[in-house]
Amino acid sequence: MVETARNFLIPDEAEELSKQYDFTYLDSLIYDKNVDTIWIQKKAECKLLDPQFRSFNRWNLALFKRELSGIRQKMSVRCIDELKGRGLFADNTLAEMTCVGEYLGLVKKRNKKKDKDNSYIFEYAIDTFDTGYVIDAERQGNHTRFINHSDQPNLLSRWLLIDNLPRIIFFTNRRVEKDEELTVDYGPYYWE
Repeated sequence: MVETARNFLIPDEAEELSKQYDFTYLDSLIYDKNVDTIWIQKKAECKLLDPQFRSFNRWNLALFKRELSGIRQKMSVRCIDELKGRGLFADNTLAEMTCVGEYLGLVKKRNKKKDKDNSYIFEYAIDTFDTGYVIDAERQGNHTRFINHSDQPNLLSRWLLIDNLPRIIFFTNRRVEKDEELTVDYGPYYWE
């Protein structure tokens, strides 16, 4: 298993959240035994040869250093309604460009047939290079699995390479007010 980010909740909150919503709260990505992490790292090393990308990656790592090292924002999961279910909300005002977490789950091979009804799948890619893997947070994940879709989101997702492995982080694209729901645009492929 490869270690990645720490969680954004204190241990008691994480345990309570996982019990309440019947999933295992993760502190880092976990990899299915069929995932070739060495192949992924080699592809990532090739991407880091691009000076423009290397600079972009370094800049983002510096920007989100505090959050990626375990400093957390205060957030809570709340019920919205029967149709939408639950969502993730800011418990304090968040400035623009604030990291709210990494999308964590089980990295596994994509299975379009089995995964078509799974709402917790996120593509595990290196930039535009499709690795053939996904992050599945249906049974194992963290607070970011509760981020809902919006056509006018207040979050963006960005993938970064850390230890030559792709990681997906969410950060605010504008100031987010206290008690505002945190949302992201799932993109057109999600709705197909």
